[in-house]
Amino acid sequence: MKKIFLIIGVAAFFACNESSTQEEKKEQAKEDLQKAAEDIKSAASSTGDYLSEQKKQAEDAIRERISEIDQTTKELKKDGDEKSETARKKLEALKAQMNKKLEDVKSSSADTWDSTRAAADQLMKKSDKEWTDFKQDFKDLFKKD
Repeated sequence: MKKIFLIIGVAAFFACNESSTQEEKKEQAKEDLQKAAEDIKSAASSTGDYLSEQKKQAEDAIRERISEIDQTTKELKKDGDEKSETARKKLEALKAQMNKKLEDVKSSSADTWDSTRAAADQLMKKSDKEWTDFKQDFKDLFKKD
């Protein structure tokens, strides 16, 4: 009989001990899950901040180019000859492209940002080349007396 009570006592001890271990594991799992959720929120916030910064940099670069175009167009309006008019038309076409891309950058979502950024980078490279070519083609318009 003593053996039966001893076996029951040992079984009860292990059963109680197992419950507390299981509870500890459940608590640990809950803590791990909460930490993972916080990490995901933090990563999402960081991604949002990164995206905002990238968009701002792209917008600033495009705005700067538009400002250069506006300044040059203003200077060309002072000169009323045919070559100046041709140059202004080219600049206005480039400015229209830049304004469209600026709107695309402003309205892009996180899902479309990579393709929008690639297109904006491509337009900036194209505009750099066009800007350099423009200055070469119309360098006589910008000579300072």
